[in-house]
Amino acid sequence: MTKGKKDGVTIKAWIGHPSYRWRVTYPDGGRRKTKGFLKRSGAGGAEEFSELARHRVKSQGSEDEQISKSERLAVMAFRELVESFPASLAKPSLGDVVDDFRKRADIRRKSMTIRELVDKYLIALTRRMLDKKYTHTTSARLERFAGDHGEWMACDVSTEVAGDWLHDIELSATTVNHFRAALVQLFSFAVKIKAVEENPILAIDKIKGIPGEVGILTLTQAADLLTHASPDILPSIAIGLFAGMRRSEISRLDWSEVNFEEGHIEVKAKNSKSAARRLIPMRSALRAWLSINCQRKGPVMPSAMIYRTRLDDARAAAGITVWPHNALRHSFASYNLAAFENANALAGEMGHGSTKMIFEHYRALVTSKTGKSYWNIMPEIEGKIESIRTAL
Repeated sequence: MTKGKKDGVTIKAWIGHPSYRWRVTYPDGGRRKTKGFLKRSGAGGAEEFSELARHRVKSQGSEDEQISKSERLAVMAFRELVESFPASLAKPSLGDVVDDFRKRADIRRKSMTIRELVDKYLIALTRRMLDKKYTHTTSARLERFAGDHGEWMACDVSTEVAGDWLHDIELSATTVNHFRAALVQLFSFAVKIKAVEENPILAIDKIKGIPGEVGILTLTQAADLLTHASPDILPSIAIGLFAGMRRSEISRLDWSEVNFEEGHIEVKAKNSKSAARRLIPMRSALRAWLSINCQRKGPVMPSAMIYRTRLDDARAAAGITVWPHNALRHSFASYNLAAFENANALAGEMGHGSTKMIFEHYRALVTSKTGKSYWNIMPEIEGKIESIRTAL
């Protein structure tokens, strides 16, 4: 018999007791109880009872010894959450939650990086002896995704992460949909080999629209969106509209890189999609909107989930029912080119190597007068916009 405390059960000599020589202290129902015995070993002895008590603790647990304070708080939070569910919704048990976590943990143990997943999938694709052009094109698209997310675990790539990546591709709607199709196949393969639990790409809608057509927000829509944006996402929307940064770049932007003194935003090479550092000038409109909720340091954008939820709320409040593909960045480019007529400077601000895409997508979408009005969308002291409708 091992001396001391084990599984919350102890055996000690009961010195001075008039009837018993040994005592067993054990947890029971959130309290500790003590039972006396005449003998330590043998049938009806302290050791026999202690073994039974330990077995019960292991199989049922003990509030006193087995559950920590933080675990109890977690249980209370779980109960509170379940109670908030509507009566029509089936209420899960704590065991259901644990089983779900166990399944996710098993998936994570079997998961791999995107780099490893792409390599494994392309080998499998080659073995299927498919059309060489199809294989080459699929490989090129997946390599581009692996270039940006190669170190990510496949099970960590959510619908939001993949959706943001697809929305940042500055290609036609048809081509973006082809990239989506390649990712669907990649993650279907991942599900098959149990590297992920489900395919996150299936929840991403295909982009609708005429191939090559660039959609932008109207002046009124841009102004209303800024007005109805919550404080935590207002800086991100303003930077998208008036600096043209990609959403993925904004998500990695820190307030320390927003230089009000020098009047520019620094996009560091490690945060840039083109892997090249660039400085974007802060024009009056951007400076004004950022000054409403600026910080000295820390992330400019909240988490992807919070940003997407808040943006949906702002769009609904602004009455924007149709959201153009890459709406903020495309609006920036179109109104910038119309107002300032400097394609070379615009290409540099957007991180393009040439003006080719500028002229293919943004030329003649907006008149000069409307372009200049865009850069006069300013907040008032109360946080509301100045009237721009007279300028339309």
